[in-house]
Amino acid sequence: MISKIPRPLRSGDGVALVNPAGVLPERFKNQYGYVKAHLEELGFVVKDFVIESGWEDARRRSETLQAAFTDPQVKAILPLCGGARIYDILPLIDYGVLASNPKIICGSSELSALVVTIAERAGIVTFFGPHLNFLNPKASKLENRFTVRSFWNMLQWDWHGRNGLSKNEAYHFFAAPRKPILPVTIRNIYRDPTRITNDSYRDNFYRAPGLDQSVTGKLLIGSLAVLVKLCEEGLSPDVTDKIVMLDSLDMSLETVAELLQCFNAHCDLSHAAAVVFSSLAERTDRTNLLYPELRDPNRVKDFLREVSILLGGGPPLFHGFPVGHCAYKLTLPIGITASIIVETGDLLLAESPYQ
Repeated sequence: MISKIPRPLRSGDGVALVNPAGVLPERFKNQYGYVKAHLEELGFVVKDFVIESGWEDARRRSETLQAAFTDPQVKAILPLCGGARIYDILPLIDYGVLASNPKIICGSSELSALVVTIAERAGIVTFFGPHLNFLNPKASKLENRFTVRSFWNMLQWDWHGRNGLSKNEAYHFFAAPRKPILPVTIRNIYRDPTRITNDSYRDNFYRAPGLDQSVTGKLLIGSLAVLVKLCEEGLSPDVTDKIVMLDSLDMSLETVAELLQCFNAHCDLSHAAAVVFSSLAERTDRTNLLYPELRDPNRVKDFLREVSILLGGGPPLFHGFPVGHCAYKLTLPIGITASIIVETGDLLLAESPYQ
């Protein structure tokens, strides 16, 4: 039984900034002050747990993360960046301490190693979503408003922020229901990418090959290469009855298939409720695509057929959801029961991530 977060984030709450993966890249150091100022503008109390000197000590980083969890003023913990050193702290964390102090914690890409392991080992809901460095108004590469509003609406379990969104974006971004009615529908903007105004944002599309009924399971979300690394580190997640959402960045379909084979060897995906390739993407700011096959429906169709053979005909496969490295990024809870509606590609949350 996974524990939910006591309540959503509210104005006036303490938000802890941490760097569990170590030193901040130079581009993020420049953003550090902007992030803190933006959080204060939003009405949060910034609690600075970032280690700028002595970050090489993995035990110190793990203890600092635990201190953020046990701080009674902190309601949300937001890592500033990921990196390969995130794996150093995972064996050092006292997951019992985290389990006794459930807090909002969110990360994606390499940080999915942290949020997936906390969900697994501490048994608390975590969140897969973008980093603060890309959400503040002065970011060097600011996420689109759809992504920014979906992030805050999920962490605050709120309904607002339509201003500045196109009609299509406003229909698909995440907004918590005004009344506590379940299930909560999370729509899939990639069901019809032609409705997306910005051509460069048409970087994903929804497919459900050969399926005729919806699937239900607990959400497990992570970058594929990161999940493989977790397995190699002896921290394989339990995929049984899970809707396993996978993403990748700047990888060919061949490389994705090879990584999936490694992941399957460790975790046996035949026990999963479904496997979702949420976004197989490359950077959207390139003039010339390195992997045009990722946007080719015929190549993706062949890829899914190959994956189905690799997995022995099961579990159900899906492609295309606004999670991960694609242009439109929803923030989603890990560990919550959800269903995928085959016809639309929409996700239904059967429960709230909050008590």
